Amino acid sequence: MEASEVISSHRRLYQRGAEVGLYDEACGERLAELWTQNRTKTYYRLGVATEAQAKTMHDLATAIHNELVNASRVQHECLC
Repeated sequence: MEASEVISSHRRLYQRGAEVGLYDEACGERLAELWTQNRTKTYYRLGVATEAQAKTMHDLATAIHNELVNASRVQHECLC
């Protein structure tokens, strides 16, 4: 997969979240920009999140996961 495809697929993921009403379009754009700005640092381990950043990210991921599972017609299929 080309680098541009990775970026495009992540942007599409954030756009899809806005389309289904998980958050608004502006929030999706902010998430995509954050991912773009931080992907290299994370991939090459050039930056380490603070404890507060890690907790905030975990809380966000948990909230989004719960929202998606609760909106699903097949909640029982979650493998987490």
